[in-house]
Amino acid sequence: MAYKTLMLQLYRPSGRKRAWMDRALLRYSRALQMLLARFEYQIDALAESGAKISQRKLLALIDKKAGKDLNEFHVQPFKDSLKIEFASLAASYIEQKRKNPRARYPLAYLDPADYRAAVSRCIERFENGETGRRKFESDCSKVIERTGRLRSLYFGRYAVNRDYCLLYDKFKDRFYAKLYLLNSLDGYSSKTVTSGLSLRYLAKGMPAVSNQAGKKRYVIVPLAFGKRQYEDLKKALENPGLLHTARLTKKKGRYYLMVNMQCEPAPVLSTTSTMGVSRSPFGGLNYTICDHDGKFLKHGRIAEQAAPNQILYSLCNRIVKTAWENRSQVILEANGGKNDRMPLRDDRCLSNGQYAALAGILKYKLPEKRLPPPVEVSANGLFFTCPRCSNRTFRNRISSELFACIECGYASEAEWIGSENLAGRLIKYQRDKVPLTVTKQKDSLLFYNRTLGFECTLPQNVTDYQPMYDELSRYLRDLGGAFQNDPKKYAVWKKLCRSPDLRAAVRLILK
Repeated sequence: MAYKTLMLQLYRPSGRKRAWMDRALLRYSRALQMLLARFEYQIDALAESGAKISQRKLLALIDKKAGKDLNEFHVQPFKDSLKIEFASLAASYIEQKRKNPRARYPLAYLDPADYRAAVSRCIERFENGETGRRKFESDCSKVIERTGRLRSLYFGRYAVNRDYCLLYDKFKDRFYAKLYLLNSLDGYSSKTVTSGLSLRYLAKGMPAVSNQAGKKRYVIVPLAFGKRQYEDLKKALENPGLLHTARLTKKKGRYYLMVNMQCEPAPVLSTTSTMGVSRSPFGGLNYTICDHDGKFLKHGRIAEQAAPNQILYSLCNRIVKTAWENRSQVILEANGGKNDRMPLRDDRCLSNGQYAALAGILKYKLPEKRLPPPVEVSANGLFFTCPRCSNRTFRNRISSELFACIECGYASEAEWIGSENLAGRLIKYQRDKVPLTVTKQKDSLLFYNRTLGFECTLPQNVTDYQPMYDELSRYLRDLGGAFQNDPKKYAVWKKLCRSPDLRAAVRLILK
């Protein structure tokens, strides 16, 4: 399911409400840091163990004593959200730690009073030889970055009586946010909350907001946003179930509510071409469009034309526009383009992290235009592989400007090779057959595919291989696809299952 984030500004909150939000952000940051610091040893042990990690297992670390200690931070309104974010940060760290032993342990918040002690610990580890200069500089920059910086407050659910929800006044056509930030001790008494407004919850049945007097644990603040966000909120009026989690954050003295909203499913347009979009050695992106027969139709470059914080959205909008005009299935490099071996020619080249973030944005922007979400394929050696024969070698790069395959002679400008390979990848995949190796034994033939784990033996003098195909068909049914954590195996299984004729989908290799 695809989601997008609505950035809604809390419009001109009073000084009292600003103080409540600042206090909630500080309490949340301190409480999250307490959990991370307390369970650092256990999380590192889990990372080293290699055992399978689940959210339930990480949440179980927070025992009764830790839960009781959380209450000292007065975070009762968002206690569940704190636990969920703790588990999410721990899981992400464990995954990174297993890939890179030098991965840094997460730091949610650092009190200015603890800044000197944290820097002293970094210096001590460096002087004792426990860390090198690069690690020392990295640790210090992390400490400086997080000192006094408040973490955004996570709301783990959309609900009318807890966490957060949105309100609507149909007479003024205005939207409001209701945020639970206070506990029972901090709550304030008020005669009314709507002060003459006709507010209704964005929830099933659009119930009216109660105007009863009493102690309140929430604040209600009007929202400000642009035309595009207004259109999305109007959709939420018709289907409130589209609204999910949110975050409260503060930037340059302003407060924002970042709401995660589910993209409504819409009929997907049939595509007539594929559009490969790769990072460009000169900065920005390159794209190549080809038809379903593999014929290249056009090339193009998408440069950065926006403020630094809007570059990715600007690039995505232009990709979506081009894909819609050509009815294209967009194909991207997987894992942010790692291992694509792109020769850097410009300091403005997109990083792997930026490219991965761009892929995440396209996952909801393309469906908004009724186009299928992007397909991500392996980027290994993308800029040294021949788009025609798939020969991969550095010798294909004749110069920094020219690509010429030493195997088949295909030639092209070097900067387009990455996007050309992406554009033709799906077509090539559909045409390629699954290899099935055949080896002669004493009195039999052994058929096998190591990726699937399939083996079948037939008599050596057999002339009809149909019994082997029957056995392969049964084997595929028994597998059932219950191995999506193994992408390569799952892809081969899915390809064979979709084929109406296994004989046409398999290529026998005699050894």
